[in-house]
Amino acid sequence: MIHSAYYNMSQACRHLLAKGTPHIITVHDLIHELFDEKENQILETRSRILQNAKAIIAVSNNTKVDLLKVYPSIAENKVFVIHHGLDGDAWSPSTDSAGKDNYLLYVGHREGYKNFEILLPTLKTLRRKYDLKLIVVGPKPSISERQLICEHKLDSHIKFHWEVSDDKLSVLYSRCLAFVYPSLYEGFGFPLIESMARGAIPIASKSSCLPEVLGEAGIIVKPSCSKSMVEAVSKIIENENFKKSLETASFKRSKEFSCKKEIYKTIQVYEKVLHKEIGQLEWANSLDRSTSL
Repeated sequence: MIHSAYYNMSQACRHLLAKGTPHIITVHDLIHELFDEKENQILETRSRILQNAKAIIAVSNNTKVDLLKVYPSIAENKVFVIHHGLDGDAWSPSTDSAGKDNYLLYVGHREGYKNFEILLPTLKTLRRKYDLKLIVVGPKPSISERQLICEHKLDSHIKFHWEVSDDKLSVLYSRCLAFVYPSLYEGFGFPLIESMARGAIPIASKSSCLPEVLGEAGIIVKPSCSKSMVEAVSKIIENENFKKSLETASFKRSKEFSCKKEIYKTIQVYEKVLHKEIGQLEWANSLDRSTSL
C-alpha cells in the first residue's frame, strides 16, 4: 500500500501503482485549484489520481467540501476527514497574564490569500490607543513589504524573525497578547492549534476551515475587515475576564487535536483499504473526535 501526501510521487511509487498497489492520498488543501490558474491537463491528472485512489484523507471538513466541489467525479464515500494533531510535548501554556507582552504574533508565509497586509492598518489603528507591536515569524520581508510598512509608519513597530527555533517559537506563542491569523483560505491552519496549545488567544478570519478548527475558542472576525480585527484585540486588552476565559478555552480546544488520534484514525483507514472494505468506510467519518486515546 502507498500513502502519499501529495500528487507528485517517486518513480518507484508510480511503478507500484501501475502494478495495482492500493493507494491512499492525503489532500491538505485546494489552494492551487482555487487561487492559481492551472492548465486543464494538470487538473485532469490530479482528478485521475484521486479517482484511482482507494481512499482520500482530507485534513478538514472544509477541504473535503472543496475537494468534492472541484472534483465532482470523486466518490464521496471514500473521502475521510482526519484533522492534524500535536504531539504530547506541544502543550506548554503560559496562562499567567503577568507573563503576557504587548505584541500581536503572526506566523507563516504572507503572500496573496494569507491576507497579511490587513494587519498593517489594524496595527496602525490600535497604536493610537495602545502601545502594541507586531512580531512576524516567517520569510524575510520583501522590498515591497518594507515599503508598505514604511508607508504606514510602522517600521519601528514590526519585528521580523526568519530563523526561529521551536523553543523560541513556543515562547513567542505563550507570551503574545493574541495570535492573529487573517488568512482568507487554509486547508487546516496548523499555526492555530500550535498557538492554542501554548495558551495564546487566536484571532482568525471567518473563512474556509478556520472556524472549524477554532470551534468555540478564540475570536472569529470578518475577512479583510481591519475594524473587526481592531475590535477583537481591543476587547482582549480591556476585558480581563474575557481574556482569561479565551486563554482557558483555547488551551482546552487544542487538546482535541492529538497525534495519537490522527494516527489511530489513519490506521483504521489503512486496515479497511487492505481488507478491501472501502465501501463500508463511511462510518469512519462519524468517529467521535472527543474520544480519549
